[in-house]
Amino acid sequence: MDFQDLLHDARLGEGTAFAELWSRHAARVAAFVRGRGGIDVEEITSDVFVAAFESIGRFEGDEAGFVALLLTIARRRVVDEQRRRSRRVPVASWAAEDDTRTVRSVEEDVLARAAATDLARHLDRLTPEQREVVTLRLLADLSLEQTAQVMGKRVGTVKSLQRRALDSLRRSLAGEQTDIPPLDSKATP
Repeated sequence: MDFQDLLHDARLGEGTAFAELWSRHAARVAAFVRGRGGIDVEEITSDVFVAAFESIGRFEGDEAGFVALLLTIARRRVVDEQRRRSRRVPVASWAAEDDTRTVRSVEEDVLARAAATDLARHLDRLTPEQREVVTLRLLADLSLEQTAQVMGKRVGTVKSLQRRALDSLRRSLAGEQTDIPPLDSKATP
């Protein structure tokens, strides 16, 4: 179904239109929330859609603009969650290995945790702005223009942040340390 038709139906309160918008974009929003460090990904994702659906009557634009709106709301919700978390007393976190409802095999669980830990380790080496650009561009699959809109920056700034982030990730993945200067070609080994 065409986005403008979905938007029209959603404005009329059609549940199927809301369900279709959720189906099309929830995974992208959840990936963005997860990449930004959100803890309660499902709750934040739901909250993002509730906020977007409550104001759908005022939304003007295309599907790319709607995605940018969703990710802008998501970005704000993650910041809010992080602020609330910083003021709370730490509590024990949920651990997948303690959950008897887990249906993945041990091998799948180990590989998923290793991949997530490895990715997080590499992303943690980036500046917060670089990490946000990578999250928006690669995990949320936004264009440069959409990323700039969500971040409130110019497209050129986003390009520069992306280039530096990808260079840093490339070095990190290759095992290079950015704080070690390159060997002088005149020096003897």
